[in-house]
Amino acid sequence: MTYDEFIMKQAIRQTKADMLDVGKRLAERGLLIGKGGNYSVRIGEDRILLTASGFDKGAINETQISLIDLEGNLLEGLKPAQDIRMHLEVYRDMPEIRAIVHSHPPISTGFAMSNYHVERFMMPEAILDIGGIDTTEFAVPTTAEVPQCVGACIKKNPRVRAMILRGHGVLCFSEKDVMDACYKLECLEAVCHAVLTTKILGGAYELNEKELSGVNRVLNGERW
Repeated sequence: MTYDEFIMKQAIRQTKADMLDVGKRLAERGLLIGKGGNYSVRIGEDRILLTASGFDKGAINETQISLIDLEGNLLEGLKPAQDIRMHLEVYRDMPEIRAIVHSHPPISTGFAMSNYHVERFMMPEAILDIGGIDTTEFAVPTTAEVPQCVGACIKKNPRVRAMILRGHGVLCFSEKDVMDACYKLECLEAVCHAVLTTKILGGAYELNEKELSGVNRVLNGERW
């Protein structure tokens, strides 16, 4: 075994452990339900660790995490998640992204199934914590329509880090690691919960253009 192969093997082992922690965390919080959802991590530049298909992602072990390349070819492990093309679309379009979490949290999935666009009713702190938030067009799950809609959303909003997948669920991704992608998903669910509460109280406050501009300036690093 060469030194580079040894380093890669160690990176894969540690990353799988991190992925298992994320699965348990999301399941414990009711954000990863049954056998639904999946998550992945980029290893190096052209390798992806992705949860395998057909398992409870909150109770998997490291043998149920597959290694694939950016073309979707299976390099090691079991059959990867059916949503593989959605993950690959993000990694190809956004080389800076290191990890992705896809799930069907109850409240944010409720928004995905509604006519509301939660990004219009955002708390400034959530925008700063998550980054860009957007809603895709509807696509039939696991079909080629999904990566097409995800790619269109990225093209429209390159800052997006959390997507409401219309009629489906949510997709969150991070430049850092899989736990950060998990945090973004948790934050998105909290935002959706807050917006739902405002509906009960009589209506959500929608940020105007001036207010959104101020938040975007902070995202760009400005301080005043």
